[in-house]
Amino acid sequence: MALLVTIGQMLSLSLWALVRLRFGGREMLRQVYETGNRSLLFVGITMAFIGMIGVYELASTMEAVLPEYSTLGAATLQGLTREMGPIMAGLLLATRVGTGMAAEIGSMQVSDQVDAMKLCSVDPVELLVLPRLFATSVASVGLAAVGTTIAFFAGMAVAWFGFSILPDSFMSLRFVVTADLIMGISKSLVFGFTVPLISCACGFLATGGSEGVGRATTRAVVLSSFVVILEDAFITYIGEVLQ
Repeated sequence: MALLVTIGQMLSLSLWALVRLRFGGREMLRQVYETGNRSLLFVGITMAFIGMIGVYELASTMEAVLPEYSTLGAATLQGLTREMGPIMAGLLLATRVGTGMAAEIGSMQVSDQVDAMKLCSVDPVELLVLPRLFATSVASVGLAAVGTTIAFFAGMAVAWFGFSILPDSFMSLRFVVTADLIMGISKSLVFGFTVPLISCACGFLATGGSEGVGRATTRAVVLSSFVVILEDAFITYIGEVLQ
C-alpha cells in the first residue's frame, strides 16, 4: 500500500512540475545518455543472442515439419517488432537501470539527503524522478528499435550460414503492418515509464541503512520485471481486441 501511495504522489507531483514547466533540460539529457547510451551494448549483445536462438529454433521446427523457409524472415521480424524487442528492452532496463535508480535514491533517502532537499525547498520528485521518467521512456523506444534490428540481422546470419537461406529471401516485411509498429512503440513507452516509476518509489521507501538500500534494489527489479510482463499481456490483449 505504501508503494502505491508513493507512486501516486510521484505521478501527481511530476504532472504538476510539467504543467509549471519546472524541469531541467540538461538533467533530462544527461539521464537519456545514462539510460540509453550506457545500456546499448548490454541490450545489443543480449538481443543478438536472442535473435540467433529464436531463428535457429524456428528454422529447425520448419525443417522438421516442412522444409520451406519463405516466411521465416517475415515471421521473425513481426515477432521481434510486436513482442520480443519491446519486452526484452523493458526487462533489461529493469535489471540495469531500475536497480541503479533504486540504489541511488535509496542511498540518498537513508542518508537524509532527500529530507535536506525538502528543507531547502527543493522538490525531490522534480529533481530526481521527472528526468528519469522522461529519459527512460525515450531510451526504451530507442533501445527496442536498436535491439530489434540487431536481433533480426543476427538471426539472418544464422539463417544464412546454418540453413543456406539467402539474405534476400530472409529480409521480408510482408507480415509487418502498421498495427505491429504501434503496438511495439506503445509497449516500449509504457515499459519505459513504469520501470523508473516503480524503481524510484522503492528507493524513496528505503529504510535501515545499507541493508535497506539492498532490499529496495531487490524489490525494485522484481516488481518492475513483474509489472512489465503484466503490462505486456494486457497491451497485447487490447491490441488483439481492437484489431
